[in-house]
Amino acid sequence: MHGTIQFFCISNLDFLVFAIIGAGLKYIDDAFDEDIFSKKIAVLIAPIIVIVAVILAIKDAASQTILFSILLAVLIGGKVDNLVFKLSSIAFLLLLFLPSFGLYGTFNFLWIPLVIITITGVIDERGNDYVGKNKNKINELTNFFFEHRFSMKIGMLTVCVFQFLPWLYLLAFLAFDGAYESIRILGKMSIENQRDKKSAYLYKTTRLHKIHTEGRK
Repeated sequence: MHGTIQFFCISNLDFLVFAIIGAGLKYIDDAFDEDIFSKKIAVLIAPIIVIVAVILAIKDAASQTILFSILLAVLIGGKVDNLVFKLSSIAFLLLLFLPSFGLYGTFNFLWIPLVIITITGVIDERGNDYVGKNKNKINELTNFFFEHRFSMKIGMLTVCVFQFLPWLYLLAFLAFDGAYESIRILGKMSIENQRDKKSAYLYKTTRLHKIHTEGRK
């Protein structure tokens, strides 16, 4: 006998969970793709992210739809490009689908939000890649739009405006997105800090070499 599907079952704690997932995904991404953060820590937090995402998705069809849409968008966009992401994605799908079929005998997706959020997510991925390769050719507004992935935000806003999802899920998604952006900004600050240190070191080394050379004349 199959259980009853919970379509909308979000709590205050779930906002924190969405934020943890967003921050964790960006940390892992930057650790392996940009070599900014610790790869060892990224490997340790990956299974934690999978577990909390699965628990959130199983208990709530709307959260399941949002999380699966995000994963599907990055899969289509070709962004699952390191071993940790690949293994995490497989683990998430297996841990999600097996209990879903066991408890409910079906997928718990809300299909219209799934399609809209996935399509806008793919637009973000493609757009982000394009502006990254053509920054000098793109106007500032377009660059800002895709750098901060506004297409999926608009997608989430759309499904809430047309009442496919309650407004609380937009806030939950923004918690995810805000945490993701925070780690991205932290990563950029870390790169700039490392660059400044390297520049200061090179300047100091060059200065000392010049002083030493002049002293020998």
